[in-house]
Amino acid sequence: MDIVDPWVIWLAAALILFALDILVAGGASGFLLLFSLMTLAGAIAAMLGLSLHVQIAFAVVSGLVFLPVVLYIMRRITRGQRAQNNDGRLASEVFTLEQDGTRLSVKALGDTYPVKAEVGYDSSDLAVGTKVRILRFEGITAIVRPDTATDSTSHH
Repeated sequence: MDIVDPWVIWLAAALILFALDILVAGGASGFLLLFSLMTLAGAIAAMLGLSLHVQIAFAVVSGLVFLPVVLYIMRRITRGQRAQNNDGRLASEVFTLEQDGTRLSVKALGDTYPVKAEVGYDSSDLAVGTKVRILRFEGITAIVRPDTATDSTSHH
């Protein structure tokens, strides 16, 4: 009985990680994409006939090389996504600003995010207890505006 070549195992792992990224995270998990690329690099090292230690080292070093690339790609893909893209869960909700250490934050989707006022709104209008709507996320920062239903002043 023939033993499976190591590059086949590496390649199978890369394909499984990539499939998990697509199926579980909708292609939005930078970590699974990074690990998939790392295992693909390990497969290439195995195809070249390098030892297992070198294959693992090749995968780790490629991860360090690919990390900034994956971060750049994920930032470009998710930059400025509207709250409506989150299945409408945020678009119709009003949130209350809270103090988180030295900065303002908002709790949404089971997590706490730092906030920043939308362009055209004064940051001084944001204070603890202010009712806001989340317009989008830029990285981990929630871009918000005061809720007009609870704030009678106009901000243009």
